[in-house]
Order: sequence, then C-alpha cells, then structure tokens
Amino acid sequence: MISIMKKIYFTLFAIALFFVSVKAQEVTRYYLNNNIATQSKDSATYQIKFKTAENGLVNFERYCMDGRLKEKGTFQNMTTLVREGEITAFYPNGNKKDVAFYADGLPNGIKTHYFPSGKVNYKILVNSAGYGETHQKEESIKYLFSVNRDGETTLEDGNGKFIAYNEALEVSQEGSVKNTMAEGVWKGFDEGNLIFSEFYQNGKLMKGESYAADGKVYNYQHRNKRPEPRGGINNFYTYVINAMQDLDLNNEKMVMKFVIDVNGNLKNIEVINSSNHKINSLAVSTLKNAPKWNPALEQGKPVQVAYFMPISIRY
Repeated sequence: MISIMKKIYFTLFAIALFFVSVKAQEVTRYYLNNNIATQSKDSATYQIKFKTAENGLVNFERYCMDGRLKEKGTFQNMTTLVREGEITAFYPNGNKKDVAFYADGLPNGIKTHYFPSGKVNYKILVNSAGYGETHQKEESIKYLFSVNRDGETTLEDGNGKFIAYNEALEVSQEGSVKNTMAEGVWKGFDEGNLIFSEFYQNGKLMKGESYAADGKVYNYQHRNKRPEPRGGINNFYTYVINAMQDLDLNNEKMVMKFVIDVNGNLKNIEVINSSNHKINSLAVSTLKNAPKWNPALEQGKPVQVAYFMPISIRY
C-alpha cells in the first residue's frame, strides 16, 4: 500500500523537459548511431560540437567524421540532445537541405525543404504529434507550396499537387492538396518503389498501407503511434510507485533514459541525471523488471524509440 505521506511524482514523455547546465564554452563529443556517446573517436560515426548560448540553450554543429557539416541548431542540453528552435540540415555539397523549427524535440512550425541546387522544393507547416501524460495528440500538416524538379509550381496558396523529392531528385512523396490539407490518395516512394499509400479526407487520414521489403503489408489509421505499456499507462505508474514506495528519501530528482525496442522490451536503461545515487540501482532494476510495452509504430511498422523519464520523490 502506498504511504499516505509519500508520493512519487513522475511524468513520461518521449522527450524529457529536464535541463542541465553546460559549463564548458565549447565541447566536442563523439557518437555512434542513435545518439549513443562513445569515447573512441575511431569508432564514432559522427561528432557534435557544443557551445553555450545566451538563452540557456546549447548551440550545436553535427559533423561527419570526414569534417562535413550535416546539421546545426540548438539543443535544450548536451545530455538529452533535444532539439529546440531552428534546425538546419545540409546536403553533402554544403547547400541547405531542410530548415525546420522544433519545440521539445518535435517539429513545430514552418519546414522548408530544398533541392541540392539550393532552390526551394516545398514549404509545409507542421504541428507534430506530441506526447502528453496519458494521451497522444494528432499530428497535423498544412501544405503551403511546392515546385517540381523542372521549376514548375505545382502547389500554391495551399491548393494543387504536393511533390517532394529526395537527394537524387526522385519523387519521395506526392498527393493532392485542398485548402492546405491532404486530400484523396497520397503515395510515397523509395528509389522508385512504392512504400506507402494513404487516403485522406479534409486532411484526416482515413486509411493507410505501408509495404515492407519482405512483402509484408501494414495497415494503419495513424501515421505515428506512441509506445504504450501493455495494460495501460496507469498500471505502469502503479508498478513504478509500488516498486519505489519504501524509499526513505525526500525531494529527490532523477532522469531515466531507456529504449523501447520493436518487441516492446525496455533496454539500455540508465540514469542520466540524479540528485541521489542511492536510488539509481533501484530505479534501473525497476525498469528492467517492468512489463513489456506495445512498441511505437510508424505507418503501422514497429520502430525502436528512446524515452526519457523524469522522476521526483517528495514527502
């Protein structure tokens, strides 16, 4: 039974809203794929240069190991690498690829995609699917402008045909737009192969199918779906509370990081920030023994995602 005097407060987010200070003026760190830090420069796949910003955020530049700039912008901090504000991605030739605005790690605002030549391919307005305490918001996209590879305008003032291109100038996505909203059949391609087909009414996705390389077909009604504990989020909260209720601690804070794989397993569990190391091992053990989750889905396909869980304990 949970103590009347003690409560454990925790909120589960896809992105943690937890800030740490960066004391160094400029720092370079090395990473493997999926933002996994490594001390070995030889094994790293990219490097990030950090520099403190006056607004409390952290400016960053992400480079390939050959020195080519891939991305720059601002993070909330150096620990979680949560994007915040304007983020610019670059083509290998140094020209801009995308300029997008982020809030709490998710695209929110105007996104402009460029051709490798530097000319604009399209502009959209994104309101990403966010992750609240108990529910997921729906993603919304308004399609504003698009030009084909021949320089002809195909979408203007929110009406026409939206066409997106990849780096090889192949169509990656196309569909009709009415009053800035997706309408009718939309299709996506990868190297000329059809990878999804979706049907919209007034911007609402009615049904979709995605096609895997092995021939498997995934049906969906939401482009993206958050991972969820099997049995519901409230049962997961109860599990964590029961596992940690006997701690003789007060006003303690920590941030847990873990990965939910395509099978719903919680792995790579670690404490990335803690005010009291006494609770670290118990917190890790609690999540290691937690029931499986339903994995995150992208266009019906299970995908691996990282989560951050801020936890505070107080009387």
